[in-house]
Amino acid sequence: MRRTNWAVAAAAVAVLGAAGCDAGGAKDPAAGASAGSPSATGAPESVPPRPKGTGPLAKDVVRADIEGSAADAGVPANAPEYGEGFGDGPPDSPMSCAVAFKGFGTKDATVDIGRYEVVVDELAERGWRYSGKGRGHEAKDGVVWAAQEMFKQRGWTLVAEYRPAQDDGVITLMAFEDACAKRTGMGVGGNPLG
Repeated sequence: MRRTNWAVAAAAVAVLGAAGCDAGGAKDPAAGASAGSPSATGAPESVPPRPKGTGPLAKDVVRADIEGSAADAGVPANAPEYGEGFGDGPPDSPMSCAVAFKGFGTKDATVDIGRYEVVVDELAERGWRYSGKGRGHEAKDGVVWAAQEMFKQRGWTLVAEYRPAQDDGVITLMAFEDACAKRTGMGVGGNPLG
């Protein structure tokens, strides 16, 4: 991966941490919904058609991909205190370059590595392609304690991350428009939070 892409990934990790990210294989079908199955609300979900063209995706399409993938996998809704502010910052600010989602597990809907794998599958159904870089699954004593992978699609880089925050887990999805990130200096010596 080129140095700029790694820098953007590093910025994603910095933004995840600065925005309150808790530190802390095979798909487990029992862990979450599978493609085409009902979402956490019980309503069947479908993948919207891809917009035509070859240019960068519109921010609302990326947001729909992220939120739809999480919902289809049964991940609880986006934490409003996390998602607000991303994508709606001042024009050409680092915050205007991103779309973010963070779903914390609950007692009724835990978030684990199996559910994360379903999210990754849902992203692939929406045309997001694994970039071949990222930390993958990190295991300690045979237990997955974190997973992070990067994806690309039409001018965007997406970082997907799972962490077992407390007992219920958390899945974070953050996408950056590549041209905006380069233009604002995000990840290239610039402060990702502006």
